[in-house]
Amino acid sequence: MKLTQVITAGIAALAAIMLLDRAGSFRPPAEKLVTTKPAPAPTAAARNKALPKALPADVKHQDTVESMPQGKGQEETFYLCAACHGTALIKAQGMTRERWDSTFQYMIDRHGMADPDKADRDLIVDYLAEHFPPRRRGRGQDNPFLKN
Repeated sequence: MKLTQVITAGIAALAAIMLLDRAGSFRPPAEKLVTTKPAPAPTAAARNKALPKALPADVKHQDTVESMPQGKGQEETFYLCAACHGTALIKAQGMTRERWDSTFQYMIDRHGMADPDKADRDLIVDYLAEHFPPRRRGRGQDNPFLKN
C-alpha cells in the first residue's frame, strides 16, 4: 500500500468515527454537575430583627435647612434637592447658572425629580448659582480629568 493510500484511509476512518460519534458513544462520560439548592430567603420577621429600631441617641441627622448657606431660596433648594441626596453633594459642586439650570433639567428628565413652577425653579437655580459658583482656578496645572 502506498503512503497516500494509507493517509487517505486514515482520514476516511477518522471522518467515519467522528460521524458515528455524534451521540458520544466513543467518548468517556462527562462528569455530573453537582448542584445545591440556594439558601432560603430570610422571612420578613428575620429581616426586621436584623434592623435597628431607631438610631442611637447620640447620632444626629446632619442635613438640615441650616446646613445650607443663608439666602433667598435656601428652604426651597434644601427641600427639593435633599429629598434625593445629601447637601454635601450640592456643596461640592461649583457651576455657572447655565450649568445649574441644565443639571436641574437633567434631574427632572433622567431621575424623575418634581418639576416646580418657573418662579420656584428660577429661585432655586439663582440660589445655587449664587452660593455654589464655579471655583477659582488653582495656581497649578489644569487637571485633564476635570475638563467639561
